[in-house]
Amino acid sequence: MSSWFLRDPGFLVLLPILAIPWLVFTKNRMVVPFPGCYYLQNTPAKASRMGGLGNIFLSACLFFLVLALAQPAKISKHSPVKIEGLAVEFVLDISGSMAENLSLDQATSISRLNLAKENIHHFLQGKNPKFDSKSFDRNYEGRAGDFIGLVAFASRAQMLVPLTLDHSAFLSVLNRVEPKIIPGSSETNISDALALAIDKLMALPEQRKLILLLTDGEHNVAAPFSGLNPIDLATLAAKLNIAIYTLNVGYPAGDKIFESTASSEEKEKRRLAHEGLKSLAQITNGLALDASDEKSMTEAFQKIDRLEQQPRMALYSKPSQDFYPLFLFASLICCGVGIFSADSRWQRIA
Repeated sequence: MSSWFLRDPGFLVLLPILAIPWLVFTKNRMVVPFPGCYYLQNTPAKASRMGGLGNIFLSACLFFLVLALAQPAKISKHSPVKIEGLAVEFVLDISGSMAENLSLDQATSISRLNLAKENIHHFLQGKNPKFDSKSFDRNYEGRAGDFIGLVAFASRAQMLVPLTLDHSAFLSVLNRVEPKIIPGSSETNISDALALAIDKLMALPEQRKLILLLTDGEHNVAAPFSGLNPIDLATLAAKLNIAIYTLNVGYPAGDKIFESTASSEEKEKRRLAHEGLKSLAQITNGLALDASDEKSMTEAFQKIDRLEQQPRMALYSKPSQDFYPLFLFASLICCGVGIFSADSRWQRIA
């Protein structure tokens, strides 16, 4: 099964030029004398019909030329494509707490969300001069073959990027993601985020599927739209062979500053969040990883990369062939036939 499409359909506005060969020229036009044309002055009526045929060919020439400019192509459904990678849904917490700054080694600071975005860049693309060059191993090449998608969540979950192989488009959207700091919109709705991610991963053929959940807190939305809690969704993911890796970007267990300044209520929330993320990973045979600072987050992504290397053969749609060279060739053939047809206006030079 196949379908056709035009890469640049805007060129179809040129179709009115097909009328050019049929334009009537005045008899008193300027001509160029050419030796030997005297013998062709008394052309029989049959040549007029040939001239009409020439105009038909010239119109066909222009038609095929316009089509060539529009670049027709054919998509073959379910074309086999070998991809060295897997399907990964990034589920990214953008609640207000993700805007909190973390201190780096160079006495600078960066928000939790921006640190997560930088590490996702490195994880997917390897070296990127825009970011710190020492974050990943020197020979790390990235994961260009992975199908990737992005779900962002705070009080509500949003599918920002459907599963795609276009990593540049994914990263372009990721760069524009900002934390939700408006009161009432900065809660942590892990349930609906996991429900969205699982739903999209289910649509793909049998292959290795991952959810990378980056959050700094526990689920705290009383009535999520999905009606399920994170544990229920992790159980569903396990039945569907979807592994969940949780990257805890909040305060690490045993953090001295947090332990000395936080209230008992905050400490209990932190403990529950840590245990909750650990349970999600265990149920799905994934891993619960600490990603609370620059070093631990880099190590977490590197560990996932080492553990999740699996080539696969999948069936996806892809452009199988461009046809504009064929239409361009047809245009040249029709042009030649039209010009050299007897009594064609385009042939009259005397």
